[in-house]
This record gives sequence, C-alpha cells and structure tokens, in this order.
Amino acid sequence: MALLFVLHEIVRKEYPDTELLAAHVHHGIRAEANQDEKTVRDFCEKLEIAYTCTHVDVPELAKKEKKSLESAGREARYAFFASLCQEGDRIAVAHHMEDQAESVAMHIFRGCGMEGLVGMQRQNGAIIRPFLGLHKAEILAFCERHNIPYCQDRTNEDATYDRNYWRQVLFPSIQNGTDRDPISALTQLASRIEEENQYLDTLAESQLADIVNEAGEVSVLKLKDIPRPMLRRCLRLLAVRTFGDVVDITSTHWGQILALVQEETREGYLCLPGGRIARREQGQFSFSTSEEAFDVNACGFQPTCGWLVPESEQTRIIELATLPIGETVNFSQRFLQIRLRSIEKDCHVVYNGSTWFFPQLCLEGAVLRTRREGDRFRRAGSSCSKELRRYMSELHIPARLRDRILLVAVGNEVLWIPGFAHAVGYTDEHSRNKCESQEECWYELSLSEGILGTDEDIT
Repeated sequence: MALLFVLHEIVRKEYPDTELLAAHVHHGIRAEANQDEKTVRDFCEKLEIAYTCTHVDVPELAKKEKKSLESAGREARYAFFASLCQEGDRIAVAHHMEDQAESVAMHIFRGCGMEGLVGMQRQNGAIIRPFLGLHKAEILAFCERHNIPYCQDRTNEDATYDRNYWRQVLFPSIQNGTDRDPISALTQLASRIEEENQYLDTLAESQLADIVNEAGEVSVLKLKDIPRPMLRRCLRLLAVRTFGDVVDITSTHWGQILALVQEETREGYLCLPGGRIARREQGQFSFSTSEEAFDVNACGFQPTCGWLVPESEQTRIIELATLPIGETVNFSQRFLQIRLRSIEKDCHVVYNGSTWFFPQLCLEGAVLRTRREGDRFRRAGSSCSKELRRYMSELHIPARLRDRILLVAVGNEVLWIPGFAHAVGYTDEHSRNKCESQEECWYELSLSEGILGTDEDIT
C-alpha cells in the first residue's frame, strides 16, 4: 500500500503520461482476505488508480501441484502480474530489507552458492523492488504519517513457515545473543556479493553463447571442458533461460545435475521440482519441462529411434498372418500404414529402411509389437544374440523411448527392427545376396506414414 501511494505520487507529479495499474491476488487462504481485497479496491478508487483482481484457490493449487502454499502462492501472483504486462512494462513489488535478509538466510541453509547469497535483486527482468533498501519499520512509520491504510496477514505470525521462523525466532535470538543486527549484516553481504556475481555471470554467459545450439542443447564434451565452479554457474544460467527461475532447485539437485553432465554415462534424465527435467541424450545436455521431454503423443518415424507408437498404444499387438495380402491398413490412430504383400518378381523389390523382405516360414507366429522383457536379437550375419535392451543402448536410443519402438518378433526372438537391422530375411541388396534360397515364397512388410481418413484401423 505504501509502494502504491509512492508510485502514484511520482506518476502524478513527474510522469503524468505513465499508466499505473494496481494488481491484487486473492489467495483463498484466509477468511479476512475479502476485507484485504476491499481495502485495496477502496484505496485505488480514492486515488483514482486503475485496479484489477483475480481469485486463485492456492490451497487447491498447492495440493494439485504438490507444492508448499508459499511456492504455489508466489507462482500464482507472478503469473497474474506477467499476464497483465506488455513489452516495456514493469512489475513493482514491495519487498524490504527484512525480506531480503530472510531470503539470504534461507538460501544459505539450503546450501546455496554465490547466486543465493545475492538474495533478491533490485531489478530482475521486468520485476523491480524499490523498497529493498528500507526497513519494515520505516515503511510502517511512513504509512502512519500519510494515513495509508494497510492490512496485516495473520499467516505471517505462523512460525511453522520457514520464513516466519527466521523472522520471529532466529533473528531475534541472534540479535539478543550477539548484540549484532543480522538484518544489516545479511543485506550488506548480499549487496557486496551481487556485484561479483554479476561479473561472473557475464563470463558464464560468454561461454554459453559459444556452445548452446538453437534447440537449447549443449554438447556434454564441451561442458566437461569448463572448470567445475564455472560449470555450475553455466548450468544455472541455462536453467534460468529455460524455466525463468530456479528457486525450488536445491543444492542436492545441482549436485545430481553436475553428476549427470560429468559422469561417464551415455544418457539419463533427472526429475526436478515443478515438473522440470534435466536431460542428457546422445551427447547433448538440456533442460526442459516434463511435457516437452516426454511427449506421449509423439509418433511416426524418427531417424534416431525408428518407428515410435504413442504411449497409449505401446501394448497393441498385430499378428502378421492376419494382415490382408496386398492391402494397406492402419495401425491404431492412423499414424502408421502397414502393407503386406507377396513378392512375385524381383522388380517389385524396393529397398528402404521401413521395408523388410522375409520368407514364408516367418509369417506364422510373427507379430508387430513393441519391446518386451526378455527380448533378444541376433543381427543377420552375427554368430551370437544379445539382450534387446543392450542392443538398443548400443544404438544410443533414448531409454525413455525404447518401450515405444515397433519391431517384429516371434516369441522373444526379434526378427526386424524397422530402420535399424534384421535377423532374418533382407532389407537391401547386400543382405539379399546372403540369403540361402530365393526359391521359397517371400513377403514384403512395409511401413509408411499414416494418412487420416483412409482405411479402418486394425483391431
């Protein structure tokens, strides 16, 4: 309320063409929140300030997203503020010195690095904090002098919240036990560290600019060349670029992220708070949301993976012997078309990665399906078989996609992995010449991108 009053005075006297909007969020936590809303609305009407409000059921949101009330409320507020902004707008919030000291202290005991010691910044993107250098007592005294109404949030008295515990218990104990002001000490520390941190961030940004591709991915080999202290900073900046903030990612998470980058592993991913993902695949590292990382609807031919089925269809099985010879039919949801035909003349043979030619003896018992536990594969020409999971690992197929890749098998013996290899039959002229006999009846199984609205799905 004091910040609103001050900004109104500045705009009225010096910047009359500037538009000021008061944005209020009703969190649905306290019964007196209705009175809070009325107080803000009445004050805005009195000063003729534009006003807008939204109601958010923060307890329900926190439960649904498995977050604390504090985190869910903060995210709801800033999401609402951002939705009101246009390019060049600023979001002014009224954090003060006590808020800053509490943030720094909480960061320290979460095991933060230098970034956490900075606490809140006076300006962070569109967000500005004009009161960050003022004590709360100074702001309250200002309200009294200028008859500015304000409300007290009783949840601020609940010491079960981390921030309130620092404010009500720990800081007073430090003050009484040492006769030193923890608020001033922590805010001075934050101010000194901020300048050094900005300089190091500039160095890290410079390093990232040279190695990040357009997709936001970074070569793991290039990351390994960066000294560990600077690597931590580079990864944090990459996460901020992707997510906007990293407030819920703890020191434990950062340790796991560093291990994912530095260990001699081929691939892997970490689930981070807020539905976020750190991912290493095929020599590239990136951050993404879980929706981006695990697209359950992604399907069709992928050059590095073969033929993918949607997650909802990965248990579907098609017996090759039931396919009508010579007809094109659809494999569920029509993302994939299948055609089985007999080969009568050599001129009918057309080679590509999605076509397999096989003898009649394979037709009975062979099914088109995805991977199962116990599957084994012996590539044509090889003297030994190996577990399919091991073979897929050697192909560098991402682990999260392996259960959605189409293949042909009889029992646990894999006969063909479209786009990669076969155990029986042939897929090109070279493998055809190695087949012992061309005299028996041969068939062609071909896969192609589906066309919506054609044949009926196979059941």
